Amino acid sequence: MAVSVSIIVPCYNVAPYVDACMDSLVRQTLRDIEIICVNDGSTDGTPVLLHAWEERDSRVRVIDRENGGLSVARNTGMELASGEYIGFVDPDDYVEHSMYARLLEEARRHDTDITACGYTGFSDHDGELLEKWSRSPAAGVEENVKSSSFHLNALWMRTDVVVWNKLYRKDFLNRHHLRFETSFRAAEDDVFCLMLLPHATRVAVIPDRLYWYRRQREGSISSSWDERGAPFMIAVERLMHATEYWKKVGWLDSGLAQGWVSQALRVYLLGHFLAQDYPLPQLSEAEWALLRARCRKWFAMVGNMDAFRSLGKWDFAFCRLLAAPPEGAGWLSRALWKFLSRCRGRRGRYYEVCWRLSLPEGREKTAALEIAAGEEHEDLNDES
Repeated sequence: MAVSVSIIVPCYNVAPYVDACMDSLVRQTLRDIEIICVNDGSTDGTPVLLHAWEERDSRVRVIDRENGGLSVARNTGMELASGEYIGFVDPDDYVEHSMYARLLEEARRHDTDITACGYTGFSDHDGELLEKWSRSPAAGVEENVKSSSFHLNALWMRTDVVVWNKLYRKDFLNRHHLRFETSFRAAEDDVFCLMLLPHATRVAVIPDRLYWYRRQREGSISSSWDERGAPFMIAVERLMHATEYWKKVGWLDSGLAQGWVSQALRVYLLGHFLAQDYPLPQLSEAEWALLRARCRKWFAMVGNMDAFRSLGKWDFAFCRLLAAPPEGAGWLSRALWKFLSRCRGRRGRYYEVCWRLSLPEGREKTAALEIAAGEEHEDLNDES
């Protein structure tokens, strides 16, 4: 039987948290919901707890499956959802009891494809509120998402690229065959949101913080990111995947003309390379070679370097460097770049990246073989 909202909860080894999450969902003031819990091969007490909730409340449905990752679990829930709208909740978080009633009211009032709210980040260690990881976006309705998606003051950008503080019209997702990319084990929210943008026509936002987002949980992806710094290869891969999708649906050329692609580049790639508080990753020479090849491939796919001139002097300089990293560099050039990397600010960061990405003289053939081996390994992983 169809309901107003299907809430999808992907679960993997979250026994200490799942009861609090489920309690917040079954207590929703919106009663016309279904809660689809996808047990993604948990090896702790999560399945027992989920099935207890299923017996307690007829609106709860538990799907047990082999471990396939967060994206697969969410996609499984989407295929089974009967709701007019779909929402996602992570099982170590919880929500205000009025969240889905508020989001549904706003979605129907403005006939939106996507409706978002604010959220509060809190520490798993002691429950401390983390303002850095909280959002109260200004209320509003974006009538033409495509024309302003990546402007920093755009409504869409203020909602953050996460899926769990939003309500999606199911017909919108199905009509455009929008699902989570299963090859990503991290940053899948970002890629999903970037794939939505060519299709969304109207987005609404309410500023109230209705979602409680747990940070610093041991073993969580976000915790490991905090410890390792920005995952550069993931940043390149998600930008590559999104851009390939934009090209497939005929959105790339207009995206370049209106500045969407350059803003996406700034947010999803340049931001990592330029961020002074993130050290450059400790990669092997082969890994740097693969990163260099992926950056070059992305710029070649986009094709129009002039579209990035509006980013400013240093951002554009980084674009040219990533599009055509130096090859066959002599030891003197590389020594100079390493020395100049000590400069402050963006100048020093530029020369550090130049030194890291440069291909030493005589390494071209070996690096090409290593890149090919790396890409072949990834292709095999995709097929498995």
